[in-house]
Amino acid sequence: MATKVIYELTLWLLALLAIPKYLYALLFQKKYRSSFLKRLGAGFPKIEIGKRELIWIHAVSVGETKAVSVLTKRLKEIPSNPIIIVSSTTETGHAEAKRSIPEADHHIFLPFDFYCIMAPLIKRLRPTRVILCETDFWYNFLRLSKKYGAQIALVNGKMSECSVGRFKRFSWLTKPLFSLFDIFCLQNQQYAERFASLNISAEKLVVTGNLKFDSVPKLMAEEEKWAFRKQLGIEQNDKVIVIGSSHDPEEKLLLEAMKDLWKENQDLKVIVVPRHPERFNTVEAFLQTLWIPYLRYSTRGESPNSCPIILLDTMGLLGQCYQIATVAIVAGSYTSLVGGHNIIEPLWFGVPTLYGPHMHEQSELVEITSFYGAALQVPAETLLENLKVLLKDGEEAASLREGAQKLVAAMQGATARTLQVL
Repeated sequence: MATKVIYELTLWLLALLAIPKYLYALLFQKKYRSSFLKRLGAGFPKIEIGKRELIWIHAVSVGETKAVSVLTKRLKEIPSNPIIIVSSTTETGHAEAKRSIPEADHHIFLPFDFYCIMAPLIKRLRPTRVILCETDFWYNFLRLSKKYGAQIALVNGKMSECSVGRFKRFSWLTKPLFSLFDIFCLQNQQYAERFASLNISAEKLVVTGNLKFDSVPKLMAEEEKWAFRKQLGIEQNDKVIVIGSSHDPEEKLLLEAMKDLWKENQDLKVIVVPRHPERFNTVEAFLQTLWIPYLRYSTRGESPNSCPIILLDTMGLLGQCYQIATVAIVAGSYTSLVGGHNIIEPLWFGVPTLYGPHMHEQSELVEITSFYGAALQVPAETLLENLKVLLKDGEEAASLREGAQKLVAAMQGATARTLQVL
């Protein structure tokens, strides 16, 4: 009882502290208005369940949604034809869920975890299973689902050392929270040991691998690649560097580091793909201060001019950009505030890939890519020299491509193992 009261009071206190932030978002950031109301429970879809099983899958944002996409499709193929809800926390995650998991019956924003919002919703829906991807644990959502008979599972689970420390400090919540889970499907043994350190029964901990290796992207035909290059004003023989999923201040840091590349590579094009759409205008404002012309994808026209820098300001095209890349830089790894993104994405296409020193949220991917020699961790100070070498497309680039092929071939199968456990 005490845990419920303390948790609820904490939520309301945090909500009060967040009022200025939400007011600003509602007044000046139009896209948040709709999602905010939906997270209050307004306009929640009417779901007729009947005698069918209801599976509720929660993936907080883009990376988690991509990871769980194949698993969701396999669950939808169950003969009982379950109803599947996919919930997200962020706007980008919600858009990705609609794009990559069209098989789901409903795509929603996860309502705020206040009891007054969650209780009537869960009582009405009574999900049969609740599946969380990686993280984002909400106590009321989980305990109410459990109260009405749901089996609760974590898939693609991971936990950093910092998270272990936080969970131990808040043991008053951690113990009842994790006791709600029936099974933890984890990415590797190291993560299993970290969960075990929180006094979770070993019988509930199963290493199933990383689901991200099973999210096979759609490969473009050569004519599709050429058509996409033309849309970007990129000629057939131009070399292409893609800066994927960038955050502030990475655009400035990386472009400043590589500015001397154009002295030796007149045909070089750099595609900048910010992680969040609300930063598109901010990144463009920065590009306007640079020494070199740029093209904004959404305003390019039918026959775009050839520009050294291209701002890709449309969601869902990062995979296509990687497929025309000579070299990829996976950002989010040059700022300690993020801790890295999925460095596997460009490896699917055999693209020589670089990433930065801040990968504390993706430590397993660093270990795997290092083992197979599939990607290079490069600080900003030596980025220029590494790019010069890889743009020559010599032995170094060939070695990275070979390592990427071996890694992708060796690491698949997590979806099948997870399904077997579930």
